[in-house]
Amino acid sequence: MELTGDQVLKIRRIYRLSQKDVADLTGVSEAFICMIENGKRKITPKVSRRLINKLSLNPEKVISLLEFYAQTEVVK
Repeated sequence: MELTGDQVLKIRRIYRLSQKDVADLTGVSEAFICMIENGKRKITPKVSRRLINKLSLNPEKVISLLEFYAQTEVVK
């Protein structure tokens, strides 16, 4: 399982993590996380695996989190 930039953004918001928090968890720069979330860079398999492991994610949990995000997203 690999995450997309959009999924990283949504999961980060659900967990109330900053981009710096995610950068620290994955061992990359905050700027790189920003680029991933904004679609300017693709998440590498290594970074994806690190985040999945640190947050104890699995496919079912990711689906559940994304469904939760869709139901609770505040429209600006």
